Amino acid sequence: MATLTTMPKWFELQPCDESFLSTAPMINRFSVELPVSSETAWLEMTQAGALSWCTFITGSRYLTPQPLGVGTVRELSMMPSSIKAKEHYFLWDETPNNHYHNTFYVSELTAPGLHRFAEDVLIEQLSAGSRLTWTFAIEPKPGFRAPLRFGSAIITNALRRTVKETKTYFDGLSARSHN
Repeated sequence: MATLTTMPKWFELQPCDESFLSTAPMINRFSVELPVSSETAWLEMTQAGALSWCTFITGSRYLTPQPLGVGTVRELSMMPSSIKAKEHYFLWDETPNNHYHNTFYVSELTAPGLHRFAEDVLIEQLSAGSRLTWTFAIEPKPGFRAPLRFGSAIITNALRRTVKETKTYFDGLSARSHN
């Protein structure tokens, strides 16, 4: 007997610009120092399969060809495994040995409830290592405002765990490169 695979239902989200990172109803900003250069951090954060070190991320792949930049589209798979997001990059700035910066909004998601979602990644070179500043901006659809407010601590803790796992990954990467 053949089994049918159902395609996930995609929910469309609204685009946004950089101003949303400071005006969204829910904003989480994390900053962490990494023991690797800004270039190494950037290469790891933008490679195919990036974030595989995070518990809640099950995969990532670019849907647009190299070179990466403004207009790049990436698909991210998350736990539970049926959740996927299509990310559209609208800012991409690489200043070697200084800073690297990209920002995207989610255009489609296989889970209902969000009106807009954006993520900003800034990696700055420090005298020793680099600093990752990661900003997440979320706006629920009107009928989902109360559940999002109720679940905001859960969301913040999940994002905090992702940042912590990223720091642990880069600590390990640095240790391996020094051996």
